[in-house]
Amino acid sequence: MVWRRARREKDVVERFVAALNAHDPEGVEALLTEDFTYIDSWREGVSGRELVIEGLRKLVAFDPQFGIEVDSMDWRDPCVLMSGRVNSSRFGTGRRAVWQVTMRDGKMAQYQAWAEGGPPPLSRMLSPDVVRNMADKAGERPEIADSADF
Repeated sequence: MVWRRARREKDVVERFVAALNAHDPEGVEALLTEDFTYIDSWREGVSGRELVIEGLRKLVAFDPQFGIEVDSMDWRDPCVLMSGRVNSSRFGTGRRAVWQVTMRDGKMAQYQAWAEGGPPPLSRMLSPDVVRNMADKAGERPEIADSADF
């Protein structure tokens, strides 16, 4: 039973990564809870599915090469943890990152990112009018075997 739930939730996150890399905001939106929260490496973020999708649209217009490569994925109830690389024409290619996705009722409820080397404050850049300090909601960077170096 637990294994099936883990597989279903990882499938949702895999579909999210595919939609994100395809720059498909509608595909991303279908996978998020209404109160979805995005938290960037600066522990700032945006809550609300519509606001996050608006920020995603701005991101792909600003950086048409933006995408992520997932090297590993693990499930630790209620989260899916990933490690990999962020690729960006604006901020560099191959920046190592880890992501934690909190799941609720088969959808993504929260997505938190950590990237190496002083990543840009995406929330502040893309949604300056609605960005909030998310330190109270932000978790500590998860330990994943290949992400311990940063």
